[in-house]
Amino acid sequence: MERSEHAAIKIEATAPQSISAGAASPAANAWWLFCVLVLAIKLVLLWLDPTPKLYLGDSASYIWTALTGWIPSDRSYLYGYVVRWLAVWPHSFTPLLVMQALASGVTAIVFTLICSRFFEMSNTFSFSFGLLCALDPCQLVWERYIMTETFSLLLYVLVLYWSLLYVRDRRIWQLAVVQALSVMLFGFRISYLLVVQVCTILLPIIAFARCAMPVFGNRSETRSSTTYVLSTGFKHVVVSVALMFVMHGVYKQVNGSLTKREPAYLYGAGTHLVSVWAPALQPSDATDSRFRDLIANGHQFKIDDPTLRNAQHFGEGFLIDRLRKIVRNRTKRDRIARETAMNALRRRPLQIAGLAFNTYMGYWGVGSIQGYAREDLGNGELTDEEVKRIAEKFGFITEKRVPTQPFSLSQRYFVGAWPYYFIVVVSPLVCAFATWLSRDRSFALLLFIHASILMVVITALSPQACIRYLQPLSILTLLSIAICVDWLARRARPAAMQSAS
Repeated sequence: MERSEHAAIKIEATAPQSISAGAASPAANAWWLFCVLVLAIKLVLLWLDPTPKLYLGDSASYIWTALTGWIPSDRSYLYGYVVRWLAVWPHSFTPLLVMQALASGVTAIVFTLICSRFFEMSNTFSFSFGLLCALDPCQLVWERYIMTETFSLLLYVLVLYWSLLYVRDRRIWQLAVVQALSVMLFGFRISYLLVVQVCTILLPIIAFARCAMPVFGNRSETRSSTTYVLSTGFKHVVVSVALMFVMHGVYKQVNGSLTKREPAYLYGAGTHLVSVWAPALQPSDATDSRFRDLIANGHQFKIDDPTLRNAQHFGEGFLIDRLRKIVRNRTKRDRIARETAMNALRRRPLQIAGLAFNTYMGYWGVGSIQGYAREDLGNGELTDEEVKRIAEKFGFITEKRVPTQPFSLSQRYFVGAWPYYFIVVVSPLVCAFATWLSRDRSFALLLFIHASILMVVITALSPQACIRYLQPLSILTLLSIAICVDWLARRARPAAMQSAS
């Protein structure tokens, strides 16, 4: 075991020399040309479609954070500061859109590196799927929006890259990089939190399971070698969990300091959960007598209707609006809602799973998926004051009603790509095929785990289908398709050689 460890260290020590020696090779030049091409494509597409887009009320929330420092209770806030640095100070949305286009290009480049370095694809396959990633409709349209999707996706791909690097090399400092990037990731988009928490434990297990399989399968290995692998793997799990608690604790403390409230990831998670699971609620779930009476009279606002779950959260006269009127203290209100939702989950998990399945089935239908795509492109209405403020602060003239604006080039592309979304919604299945066909199943298994957790998040924790939520799943789908195509190419190559001979 020690001999193999020394060999690995020797290989790693000589690797930089090999890389520097080949820097001037045609392959290295091809990589530089690819990077330039991707970034050029992004900037040309931005030149063709340069108009900023708003999605209400998310965009309005981020703009208000940028202007005033206000921290929203129900979403991550770091993007608001990016808007401040790149749009408020220059008094224009243009620098923000340029940086988002370039960030999306970097996402495609990191995606290509994953194909090449971890799944050992040829430059031809890596570059081809990298270009497909750059033109992914789930990415392209959001580069124009005052929305967190572009920067959060870049951070997600970086988390994925460093996670795969850790699975390969098993270095503690790589775990620290993964956790630091993960904090930034859910600081931009809180929906990634569950995959971050689960993979905090699973990532070291996958890494050392990959290392342990050859040891367990080789009878000549000593008991000490087996013990070394298991004990080191356990230490890495402990370190990973400790890093998560420390870094997440710091994030919550900063959030509490900014909002002048108790430390927390969010301050509206309870009201979100209880509205998404509203049809599964029973009066006995409530931990407060007033909320118990409200649920008992739920027929007055159609609490059993799964199509009204979004209204239960935001609509006037629905569940959360009524709860707000009877429980004035916002901290107590969210705690009551969270405890009630968790009681419902413990007592009726199958009913909540049914609600998640109902959300998932919302993606299956040509008319519905096109309708959700159009709905994702903007809704709501700005006030006269908001229109004036955006014009003064950013030099951008917009109409009051967002949906009345004609679709841009990228928006038409987003809606027209609806057949692709049917592939993305089965991404866990596509990732499962890739796991079976991959050169290294540990790497592909990580993709499958990510896809499965993200699918749970966008179905069990969402009131309705939303194409925008498929964005990270699209990355995993493209990676998995690339693995499958690469496997087919490898299978076809020996057959072609035999026929030629």
